[in-house]
Amino acid sequence: MGRRAKITRKSISDSAIRLVVQEGAPKATMRAISSNMAVNEAALYRHYKSKEELLASAYVGIVEEMAREKAHLAKSNLPFRELVREWIRLTYTYFDRNPDAFAYVLLVPPPNSVIASGVTKVQGQLFLALIRHAIKKGEIRPIAPKLVFAHFSGVMLSIPRLIREGVLRGPASRYVAEAADAIWRMLGSVTSGD
Repeated sequence: MGRRAKITRKSISDSAIRLVVQEGAPKATMRAISSNMAVNEAALYRHYKSKEELLASAYVGIVEEMAREKAHLAKSNLPFRELVREWIRLTYTYFDRNPDAFAYVLLVPPPNSVIASGVTKVQGQLFLALIRHAIKKGEIRPIAPKLVFAHFSGVMLSIPRLIREGVLRGPASRYVAEAADAIWRMLGSVTSGD
């Protein structure tokens, strides 16, 4: 008989994320998660007090991981056009490596404790600051930053959604240039030659 894998917070979180994405949050009970992992339910409770704590922890972990590299990018001195392309590349690379985790934060409403913490707004706030800076520098035409963010998010997030639906073939990273160009055209660059 083979040795059983060690039960960790990460293995529990990964199993919960897969189950939520496949079956929906209501069906991702502690019993269903433990059954999916072929472990006793008590093993989960040694790591998490409740399903809510588990799902909140998973959500925060994903969002923080996704935002980490983008926070470094936001501190760079790249021109806005290159920032947009690199932001998309980072997003698509994360999706390609972790499609279930990506879907989890996009498809599942965050637990109330996560909303209250403000972590759900981290990436949006970073990008809004970049937009405001680009407008101020004259890299893009003056436009409401939240409208720019809505356009940007809509175009960027459509690619992973279409891949998940089977409409496009992955990996998402093959679409970085097209998505960045579409967003750039939409922003109506004010610099010459673009």
